[in-house]
Amino acid sequence: MTHDKPVDRADQWPRAEQFRTSIRREFSLYVGGVILLLMAVTGTVVTRQYVSSVTEGVVETLLAQARSYASSAGKHIISAESPDVLMLSNLCTRLAADNADIHWVGIADNQGRFLSHTDIKQVMSGQRLTAVGPTQYLRSLRSDEQLAIVGDSLTITIPIVEQDVPLGTLAVAASTRQITRARTTSIVTVTAITAVMILLGIPITMVVLHRRLRPFGLIVDALKTVRLDEPVFDIPITSRNEFGYLAETLRVMGGKLTVAQRQQIERERVARELEIAREIQANILPREYPQAGPFQFGGAYRSAREVGGDYYDFLPLDDHQLGWLIADVSGKSLPGMLVMLLTRDIVRRLARPSLKPSQLLAAVNRELLPSIKEGMFVTMFYGILDQRSGHFTFASAGHNPLIKVDAAAGTVRLIKTKGFQLGMAGSETFDKRIEDGALTLSPGDWLIQYTDGITEAQDAEKREFGMERLLDAVQTLQGQSAEELVRGVLERHEAFVGGASQYDDITLLAMRWVGVSADPGDRVERTMTNAVNG
Repeated sequence: MTHDKPVDRADQWPRAEQFRTSIRREFSLYVGGVILLLMAVTGTVVTRQYVSSVTEGVVETLLAQARSYASSAGKHIISAESPDVLMLSNLCTRLAADNADIHWVGIADNQGRFLSHTDIKQVMSGQRLTAVGPTQYLRSLRSDEQLAIVGDSLTITIPIVEQDVPLGTLAVAASTRQITRARTTSIVTVTAITAVMILLGIPITMVVLHRRLRPFGLIVDALKTVRLDEPVFDIPITSRNEFGYLAETLRVMGGKLTVAQRQQIERERVARELEIAREIQANILPREYPQAGPFQFGGAYRSAREVGGDYYDFLPLDDHQLGWLIADVSGKSLPGMLVMLLTRDIVRRLARPSLKPSQLLAAVNRELLPSIKEGMFVTMFYGILDQRSGHFTFASAGHNPLIKVDAAAGTVRLIKTKGFQLGMAGSETFDKRIEDGALTLSPGDWLIQYTDGITEAQDAEKREFGMERLLDAVQTLQGQSAEELVRGVLERHEAFVGGASQYDDITLLAMRWVGVSADPGDRVERTMTNAVNG
């Protein structure tokens, strides 16, 4: 059994033959349906009101006649020792003769026995007046009067009272043909009007819609001829109504879509270039960290964008000297990467064992200054490790302080040397300020360098990770390996920032000295030597 795979129509331009239904025909059917519904509702209301009006007229007439005869009947009931049956029968006959719709008239005593009736058999057989049933038309009735309409018969009972003494009841039963005739007439009239409105309304509606929806047809025709690769809409509508607004909106939209397509093509081109740039950056950054008997290196790099401006490198200067550096370019993305590549090329070309760290940074500044864009700069930390003794000399061009972990004392401290950022100051000013620092490592000591992306990272509440948290993490994790320390610091960093977006690259380098120190005193030396003449 095979299942058809659903077709993704999100990027498919609709075909005109898929939409054959005419909106004019639909409108005509809707109008016809609305007319039919309105006439049905209106006819029901009008018929109900008309029938109610006719019914009230019939009831009022019958009540007036019955009340009049009931008053006369009372006098004949108390005129002698016993009711005057003959006169009562005469009253019933006259009342029936006064209204052609009356079926029968009867007069009963207080026990319900008929004293007289238009049908003498009712009197002779001793029939009694039965209850009328539910009372209707209360607005027209007086106290103790009852009226009910059952089937095609309307029945009224009127109490016969003389000097506030109840003597009996006058009952009248009449036909409802006037009410039925009124209902039939109303329904026929409404139906005829509805038929006329449909027969005339739908054709007139179609003609009006055809004329008024002609601009809509022009819009549809324009959509049928539009090209997917160049969605330009040229619709000849100049009216100031909604159709004119729709035509003008489509024209502007088509222009914007064309521009958006071009921009999308450009974005895709830039994305491909950024992907290539990311591959280049991944290839130029060290893929492995130096590992030797006397030291352990660990590190991590994460770009805030497709490509970043952070840079780190390891430079084997000779058999026993290892240079390592970390840099942060002020610009991000492609501009930052280009400056980073330029800086890397200069550093690798100039680095040699005979140059102190401050001298190398001064030389890099001289070459970088004419090539870097105004407003951009590079912070850089560069140090040289003697792998035999653990002696470390370093200099900083405006970079973050070096973190030094003293294993014997269990302390963590920051070491900062003077220096301007690369590309910010002329050679004379830069050379006078840059200085070297020196220290000798003991077994278990750590040197840690990083970029601002770690300390300046913010959580959702705009709080910075900060130096204090970084130092606390380093001190807590100093008993781990270099890779474990780096991983632990970054885990704490990620837990702090959560899902908040970051706007700076992250680079972290950690070196643990496991060799034997030539100087057990673990001294820290600072020299204020001039970078050129030191």
